[in-house]
Amino acid sequence: MPSRSMIAANTAIFRSLDKYCLAHEDPLSNAGAPRWIRTTSFQRQFLMHAVLVEELSFSPTLKLARFDFSNRALFISSGFDSVDLPASLQVHDIDGGVLTAFLSEVHLAPMVPPSQIRNAIEVADKDSTPGYDGHDPVFVSSLYPKMQAFSVEDLLAEESFKIFFLICLSDRRAQQWIDSQLAEVLSLLIQLNPASIPYRVLCGSVLETEPSALFLAFYRCLEALYAHTQTRRLMDSLEISKPWTEMAHILEETLGWYPREEQSLERLLGYGVVEDLKAVASAMNVQIPSESRPSTFVAKRIYLLRNAVVHYRPFHQKFSFKETNWNRLCEAMALIVLHIYSEVK
Repeated sequence: MPSRSMIAANTAIFRSLDKYCLAHEDPLSNAGAPRWIRTTSFQRQFLMHAVLVEELSFSPTLKLARFDFSNRALFISSGFDSVDLPASLQVHDIDGGVLTAFLSEVHLAPMVPPSQIRNAIEVADKDSTPGYDGHDPVFVSSLYPKMQAFSVEDLLAEESFKIFFLICLSDRRAQQWIDSQLAEVLSLLIQLNPASIPYRVLCGSVLETEPSALFLAFYRCLEALYAHTQTRRLMDSLEISKPWTEMAHILEETLGWYPREEQSLERLLGYGVVEDLKAVASAMNVQIPSESRPSTFVAKRIYLLRNAVVHYRPFHQKFSFKETNWNRLCEAMALIVLHIYSEVK
């Protein structure tokens, strides 16, 4: 089993606090002295042997990490206000071992002024305090953003970002504009294969206060499949048996070939459910003409909206976002992604 050095982990944590205070011109009087976070014998087992499986950082204070210890996966968040998580996740204490492992691995920035750090850290150290047995983990954790921990048994490593996504979705930032109906649909996305869906992008998008970020995240989910139809057709003709994604990579790398966006989007939407396509049009406050194919019309509207969000040319500045119902649009896009990924799989 891999081992983490307790001395190195604690040294890294207190050194970062020393540097933080020094950078703010309020240095600690015991900077550099031996200090550590108090742990019990059991907590030290986690500190030494828990394996960092995955981490996701949005900012110096907003972070997620997964540690595995024995047969349990422990998810730790900082800076989140998570609520209504799945019943399968059990709340776990942030004890000294968990706190030390997390802080030493993810390099979390403090959230308090140097004076408060001094009050917590200068009170003791091994060199000047008889009987020093470490700093109280409660005092140390109070210097950082709110931390929470959740555990679950026997979770595959590739499932990590599904849990990250659920934590992000339950945060108050997401709830600023995402209504309950959209949140329920978004929670269904964890059914998708984590190897094929860009959960990292989706995690960041639900935390954005701008709804168009989530729309773009779903567009990227579809974009990842643009080469599917034509690549599969070529492979079938040549009787090539390998993952289509690998073949698409070879074609772009060797021949410079990649699919045209709007046409590829239209082909993909051909796998979609008509009701979802109509929902996209409705959310954009337009109707699909009776003489138009729903996939063709909706692909055009999605592509125009994507360009208007991404680009800043005069032509795209004319596009009005006022008529767009972002909750219903993102709900429809999520359902389209779910259905199309299921069909392609």
